[in-house]
Amino acid sequence: MSAHPPFVAHDPKHVEPQKDHPRRDALHSVPDLRFEYGFLKSVRPYFRLRRPNDDFKGKGKEKETDERTVLGPVDTLEIQWLDVVWVTTRDQVLSPLAQGALWAIAGYFLTPFVGQARSFIPSPPEGGVVKWLRSWVHSVVTPSNPPPPAAKLYTRP
Repeated sequence: MSAHPPFVAHDPKHVEPQKDHPRRDALHSVPDLRFEYGFLKSVRPYFRLRRPNDDFKGKGKEKETDERTVLGPVDTLEIQWLDVVWVTTRDQVLSPLAQGALWAIAGYFLTPFVGQARSFIPSPPEGGVVKWLRSWVHSVVTPSNPPPPAAKLYTRP
C-alpha cells in the first residue's frame, strides 16, 4: 500500500499537503475545574491495586480453603489512609479556612481605603434618578383627559 492520500496526485502539492499548509495546533481544551476531579487526582497516588501472581494454580476452578471457597485470584486495594485523611483535611478544611481568613483580613484593611476613594467620586443626590423616572413616566403616560381621582373610584353608593 502507498503512504499517499487516496486521491490522484496530479499536482506536487497534493503529495505532501503539510508543506504548503502547515497544520495549526489544536486548541487546548478548557480545564475541568470541578472539585471532585482535582480531589481524586490528588488522592490517586495513595491508592494501589495489587494483583495476585499469575502462578495461581487452578484458574477458574474452585479451590477449597479452610475459611471459604475461592473461585480465582482476588485483587487487593491498598489505601494509605493517613495520607488520604491529610489530603482531605487540607482540601476541605485548611484551604477554605486560610482563604476566608485572608479575605477577611484584606477586607478589614482595605475598607478605609475604599471609604477615602468614595469621597473623591461625586454621587448623585439621593432620589434624583427616581424623581426623573417618575416625571418621565408621568409625561409619557398622562392622557389628554386625566382620570378621576382614586377617591371617587372606590366610594360606596
